[in-house]
Amino acid sequence: MVEHRNNPSLFQLIDRKSFDELVIKHGMDKGVRSFFTWEFTCALLTCMTLRLGSYRDIEESLGIPRSTFGDALDLRFHGFFQDLCDLVLQDIRGRTQDRKVKRAIREILAIDSSEFQVHGSIFSLPGWKQKQTKGHKAGCKLHTIFNVDGGWIDDFKITGIRKHDSPVSLQLRLAPNKIYVFDRAYNDMSFWLKIVSVGSHFVTRLKDCETLRKLQIKIMRGKRDQHGVLHDGFHQPSAVLMSRHREDLEDTQLRHVVYRDPETKKIFHFVTSDFRLSAKTIAAIYKRRWAVELLFRWLKGHLDIRYLAVKTANAVKSQLSVAVLLQLLLQLKKITTEFTGTLWSLLRSIRSTLNHRIFASCASPDGCRWKGPPVRHEEELYL
Repeated sequence: MVEHRNNPSLFQLIDRKSFDELVIKHGMDKGVRSFFTWEFTCALLTCMTLRLGSYRDIEESLGIPRSTFGDALDLRFHGFFQDLCDLVLQDIRGRTQDRKVKRAIREILAIDSSEFQVHGSIFSLPGWKQKQTKGHKAGCKLHTIFNVDGGWIDDFKITGIRKHDSPVSLQLRLAPNKIYVFDRAYNDMSFWLKIVSVGSHFVTRLKDCETLRKLQIKIMRGKRDQHGVLHDGFHQPSAVLMSRHREDLEDTQLRHVVYRDPETKKIFHFVTSDFRLSAKTIAAIYKRRWAVELLFRWLKGHLDIRYLAVKTANAVKSQLSVAVLLQLLLQLKKITTEFTGTLWSLLRSIRSTLNHRIFASCASPDGCRWKGPPVRHEEELYL
């Protein structure tokens, strides 16, 4: 672990001048007499770090009245926090783009969504009521583009739980010279062609259908014991898609790769716009899509956001945006301090330091006998 004498806090990683410009842009402090946006943002990040799940916990730990914090969460516009995430992301890109890393393939970005349960009072909003459930149960979705190579969230959208992934994908921000990998939920040809139009490629799986099953039977003749790449050819879209996207598909060819996993013996049908990479590499790229699933597990587990108890859509979107912001700030801190541990190790160090501070502040005037271990320079990871 690298030792650092001048270890910036997470708050110090946010450019205050740009932060204030965003506050003015969204009118966040208009009419506010106390608990300004900077204090509110710091409080939200601290709550997320310490996993304070209720307004009572926040009031007892941070000294912020429940009504003050709740009103701010309900009324302060969630779009501010999404723009703040973009601000931190720009800093991350600026610090990493100069690294001379030789890449054999383009940068890989995984696209997926995950569901979160929210307070039942939001079930009446269009698209927020949970599917196939009785009673007043509601949920939301976090749609993300995750940079697999860098380990940070590149873009995200928050919608109700009933919103399908395909239409939301058209709203995501795409970049050139990337490889986007996603599962069969994103089966919209318009989305595939949009990726190609910006100068990037994609890798995904084909949905099961009668035509695909007939092709698989034909391919498997004489290859029942074979594994690895079974087929590498052109993908022919359906007649409906050809008619709908005739002009675009005349200039764009798609590739169909059939691959059998040597361990599970399962057969996968991949479609991609990249003809340069080998078929085996295409299969390996799709396997790396699992990183975005681990991201959702990390967010839900370490930040404790499986269930959001707030009662407005704005508060839900603000909390999820702050969760993304915390993940980005941890990545930025890891880059700036050259921290060699995992993101969880970094978060755990910050959390333990904050808990010790809160515990020490509650000690008697004579002092607290539990002083905790001595803090080394590399452990001075203050929020």
